[in-house]
Amino acid sequence: MQSRSTITITFIITVVIIVLSGLFILTSASMILGRTNFNDPYYYLKQQVLKGISLGIIGFVLAYKIPYTKYKKFIPLLFVVSIIATILVFTPLGLEFNNARRWLKIGSFSFQPAELLKISFILYLSLWLSNKNQKEKNSISTIIAFVSMIGVIGVILISQPATSSFLILLAASAIIFFISGIKLRNIILLTMIGILLLVLGFIILKKINPNDYRIQRINHYLLMFQSEDDLNDKDLDNKNYQLNQSLMAIGSGGLWGVGFGNAVSKYNNYLPEPIGDSIFAIFAQEFGLIGSFILILFYLTLFLLGLKISLNISDEFAKLASFGIISLIIIQAFVHIGSISGLFVLTGQPLPLISYGGTNLAIILTSLGIVANISKNG
Repeated sequence: MQSRSTITITFIITVVIIVLSGLFILTSASMILGRTNFNDPYYYLKQQVLKGISLGIIGFVLAYKIPYTKYKKFIPLLFVVSIIATILVFTPLGLEFNNARRWLKIGSFSFQPAELLKISFILYLSLWLSNKNQKEKNSISTIIAFVSMIGVIGVILISQPATSSFLILLAASAIIFFISGIKLRNIILLTMIGILLLVLGFIILKKINPNDYRIQRINHYLLMFQSEDDLNDKDLDNKNYQLNQSLMAIGSGGLWGVGFGNAVSKYNNYLPEPIGDSIFAIFAQEFGLIGSFILILFYLTLFLLGLKISLNISDEFAKLASFGIISLIIIQAFVHIGSISGLFVLTGQPLPLISYGGTNLAIILTSLGIVANISKNG
């Protein structure tokens, strides 16, 4: 059996490997974009190091060094602050980009408060459930309270819009509820309520605004399953452009890839968002099926280590929080890779620890520091 210190060290090494892989592929994916937009091929790499890596390392070290029992009492305050910050994106402090209001801009500093909201809710939900006995967890009042909390968060995130972020958070929250010991019948009840609300929301949105981008993405995805007699090639070419380009990039990588820096899909805007939403396609083109499998294997290793850490902890808050954080990150990775590979609807989710984005990277690294701390001190 592995010792606690061995698991903790292996966990940290796995995080470092994924982060370094992210910097490596971001360098290649962003060079053309950086030269075109800022006359600096390393612009995005520098920004990622400055705003993501540096802040993330500080957050990771602090979260790792300070025992989680010290800051556990501040979690409710953090949750409230994150909700307020996320609501502020709808005020003049909010920054609109591509018809979405997901950023707060204060002076020259901007960040996505929704990233903080997701982690703070995972921590708050873990704390909330850990303070209840099994009877209380399975009471109707607890279920109503949970649905109310997740409903408020859903309204805020979907209004930005950040629908896929909300669905990922919903999935991770359901996992926390499940491992906390809630009865199967209540899990089924919550699942049915969730599906009903999602379907109802989809129907209402389609009635109100059939041209909404979320409706269009679903419609375009469904075109892939229609017979060739019912549509022409231009339907798929025009409406599924990003997915088509992603699949071509992944397919052209073959078994071993075309080599670092040689992906052609990043040129001339062939592939939208090559440093964010589509970065896995660039990775797959340059490193092929073998490289993609190794990257996925590292994510799987991170998940299994997080699971082992959770199972080895007697403190219920630590158990729920550690597995909740890992679940949130791995679900996001699965959604990114799956959507860009055509397994399901495109979501625009970044690939954790790899895609460009300082807020996302810094907060994920800090949250992984919490898991490492739990592994060390739990």
